[in-house]
Amino acid sequence: MSNTIRIKLSPERIANLKELQSITNTNFKDVSLLHLAFVHRSFANEDSDRYLSDNERLEFLGDSVLGILAAEYLYKSLPKGKEGILAKLKSKMVSAPAIAKLSRLYRFPEFLLLGKGEKEKGEVNLNLQADCFEAFLGALYLDQGLNSCRIFLTPHFQKMEKVVENAEETKDYKTILQEFCQKKWKKLPEYVLVKEEGPDHDKEFLVSVSCGQYFQTSGDGKNKRRAEQMAAKSALRILKLL
Repeated sequence: MSNTIRIKLSPERIANLKELQSITNTNFKDVSLLHLAFVHRSFANEDSDRYLSDNERLEFLGDSVLGILAAEYLYKSLPKGKEGILAKLKSKMVSAPAIAKLSRLYRFPEFLLLGKGEKEKGEVNLNLQADCFEAFLGALYLDQGLNSCRIFLTPHFQKMEKVVENAEETKDYKTILQEFCQKKWKKLPEYVLVKEEGPDHDKEFLVSVSCGQYFQTSGDGKNKRRAEQMAAKSALRILKLL
C-alpha cells in the first residue's frame, strides 16, 4: 500500500477499482496508486487522518506524460509537419475539453472521490474531469511505465488528430483565395498536381498554386483536395490574409 494512504480499501472500493481497470483495459500492480488517482483534495482534506496526499501530484506527473506522448505522436505521424502546425495540433489534443471528453468516455467522474462541497460540481466540472484523467495517466506511468501510457493514448490521439484535421478542412481556403484573386487581379488561381507518392493506402499529394506573376506556393495532404486547400492556405499567408 502506498505510504500516502493510511487506509484499507473497502470491498466496495476494490470492486470499483476492478471495474475501472476493466473499462480502461489496464491491470495495475499497485491498486493503491489507481485509487489515489481518484482522490480529490477536497475528499482527502475531510479525511486527513487516513489520507496524507491526494491526486494532485499524480496529475502533475500525468500532465507531463500526456504532453510528451502527444508531441511524440505528432512528430512521428506528421513527418512533414512544421513546428507551428505541430504545436497547434498538440494544444488542441491536450486541451481540457479534449481530455475531459476522454475522462467521461471512461466514466472517470463516477469513480472520483470528492468532498461534500465538490460533489455537485464533479460530474460537470470540465477541469475536474481533465485533472482526473491526467492523474490516472500519472498513476499508469508509475505503475507500468511510459510505453503502457503510449499504448493507452495512441488510439485517442489518432481520433483527435482526425477531428482537428476535419475542422481545418471546413475552412474553404480555396474559395477565399479565388475571391481575393478575382477582385484584386481579375484572375483565377491555378492549381497543378506536382507529385503524388506512397502506397495506395497512404498516398501523399503535393499541389502548387499560382496566380500569374503575383505568387506561387504549394501544399501537401493525404488527398488532392486537402493538398489544394493547404496550398491555398499557404498562398493566403503569403498574401497576409491569414
